[in-house]
Amino acid sequence: MMLLHAILPLLFAFILADTSQLKLQQDIQKDVAKLQQSNSYFISDNTSETASLQSIFNDLQLFGMVSNLDLSKAKYSQHQQGPHQIQQWIFDQGQIKSITQLESIIALDTVVTQHYLENRPPSQHRITNNFVFRAYQVSTATEPAKLFYLTESEQGLLAYHLEEKQAHISYTSSKNGLNHLLPKYHAEVEAILKQSIK
Repeated sequence: MMLLHAILPLLFAFILADTSQLKLQQDIQKDVAKLQQSNSYFISDNTSETASLQSIFNDLQLFGMVSNLDLSKAKYSQHQQGPHQIQQWIFDQGQIKSITQLESIIALDTVVTQHYLENRPPSQHRITNNFVFRAYQVSTATEPAKLFYLTESEQGLLAYHLEEKQAHISYTSSKNGLNHLLPKYHAEVEAILKQSIK
C-alpha cells in the first residue's frame, strides 16, 4: 500500500505533463522520416508547379521553430469537442498569439458504393479503420491562421498551410478509408480551429 502511495503521485504527474505537451516537433520528425523513406506520394502546391520534397523541408523549418518555443510563458487550456481534444497555448507578448493543437481519434465504420465505367452494377464495400489525426494552427498578431499542419499517425503529413501557400500530400497507397474520411474531417477541423482563434 505504501508503494502505491509513492507511485500514484508520480504516475498522476506524468499523465498531467503528457496531456499538455505540444507534439508538433515529434510529428514533424516522424513525417519527414516517412517522406524520406518513400517516393510513393504526390505534392500539390498552389504556389508552385514544381513542388518538391526539398520545398516541403524548407517550409517545415518554420514549423520546427514554432515547435521549439518556450511554452512555460503561455496560458494553457484544453477541452474536448466530440472526438477532438483541443489544446491551446496563448501568449500575451510576442509575435505569436496562440498555438492550437487538435487531436482526433476516429473509428471509421462505413459502407461506400463503388460505381464502374463498364456496364456493371455498382457494388458496396464496408470500410473499417482507426485514425489518429493531429492538426496544429499558429496565430500571429497580423494573421489569425498563419500556419496550419495536418498529419495522421500512420500515414504521415497530409497538408500544411503557410500564409497563402497551401500544400497537400497524396499517397499512392493511402490508409484504407483515408480518402473517404479526409475531405469531411479537414473541413470540420478548419471550422473548429477558426472558432478557437485568439
